[in-house]
Amino acid sequence: MKKIVAILVIAFTIVSCNDNNENVEFNPNNLLLGYWKFEKNNFGEIIFVRTSSLPSEEYGVSFLENGKYIERTSGFCATPPLSYWNVEGTYNVESDIIKVLKEEYPNSFSWKIELLTNEKLVISYTQSDQSKDYEKLMNLYVELNNLANSKDCVDANDWLITPYGSKACGGSQGYLAYPNSIDVNSFLDKVNQYNQEENDYNIKWGIVSTCDVIAQPKDVQCQNGKPVLIY
Repeated sequence: MKKIVAILVIAFTIVSCNDNNENVEFNPNNLLLGYWKFEKNNFGEIIFVRTSSLPSEEYGVSFLENGKYIERTSGFCATPPLSYWNVEGTYNVESDIIKVLKEEYPNSFSWKIELLTNEKLVISYTQSDQSKDYEKLMNLYVELNNLANSKDCVDANDWLITPYGSKACGGSQGYLAYPNSIDVNSFLDKVNQYNQEENDYNIKWGIVSTCDVIAQPKDVQCQNGKPVLIY
């Protein structure tokens, strides 16, 4: 009997390699089952790649047996620096529509499956005006972060620090280290643009935040080629 069970498990579980050369099991009879990590957002379309577990510091979702849904999220209105936690819920699939109910806002939503393979899940959705504004804000932050990290950190003396962001209660969201070898004026212009757009976003959508003051870092150290803020 144990041999029969083992054969059945093998028959319904196949291993594939995702884009990160990670061996991931999947069920060929239900490709949706498993863990999916966010890869890219195309304004109304989200691309996920299959992984062996939910990511710890990135957005991801999982569709498990018996309709159980788990989402790894930083929250709908979160602004950097981001912290992640799990939100549980349920899901069901009707034709090519995934319907999700979960514990945190948005409590319910529907995704349309545009592509589903053993390695990739592409869904489309209808964006609210707030989510469109938030996505633009996050894309600008990603642009800032990519510029700040465009050079390896070799000599800490070549790095500067700037505050960024606008908390709803006032003050900065945090600090970014950036190399003096990039176009500093252009970079700081983008920081100011981000600060203004986050402030506008907070006012427009009535965002609330904590009123604690973010500590100012004293220095930058280079660790494994990356700048680390020292407090």
